[in-house]
Amino acid sequence: MNWLCIDFLNSDWRDWRGSGRRENRLAKQEWLEQLLREYALHAPLPIDEASAVALLRLREYMRSLLERVVRGEALRQEELEELNQALAKAPFHVRVISAGKESGYEQELVSASSGWELVMARIAASFATLLLPEHVQRIKICDNEDCRWVFYDESRNRVRRWCDDKMCGNLMKVRRFRERQKEKK
Repeated sequence: MNWLCIDFLNSDWRDWRGSGRRENRLAKQEWLEQLLREYALHAPLPIDEASAVALLRLREYMRSLLERVVRGEALRQEELEELNQALAKAPFHVRVISAGKESGYEQELVSASSGWELVMARIAASFATLLLPEHVQRIKICDNEDCRWVFYDESRNRVRRWCDDKMCGNLMKVRRFRERQKEKK
């Protein structure tokens, strides 16, 4: 399951192996092009400075909310106001379109707004959906402190701890094993 807001939040890339390297992918035009293409969004590139600052601010704001939600803290209504403001900047509605004779019908989102305001509103809408009760229990942040990748836990009993069991999960298990071996000496 792909989530626009999760991909957006993960644009703050960190080297999961512990090198300390970090990359703000919002500053990379290729990454922005891929995000826009993947979610059928349209905005002018290269991104203007004001929009870049607004995107970064939105990401930091959403990340702080998400970290609190993952810890089980309730958000107050006034803390959600910035999210509601982002949604209000570019209201959109669903329109039903024909997908062809055999495919039936599809939905598309339509808005009078466009560009980066609409992209930010769609990111905010994705995040608002993620906060709904049926999803909020499945949103996680990788337990690897070097990674901190946001992911949607699709496991049956919702016990995943790492974004990827083969990468971060294995790395953390090896680190714990080595720590136990040191303690034995």
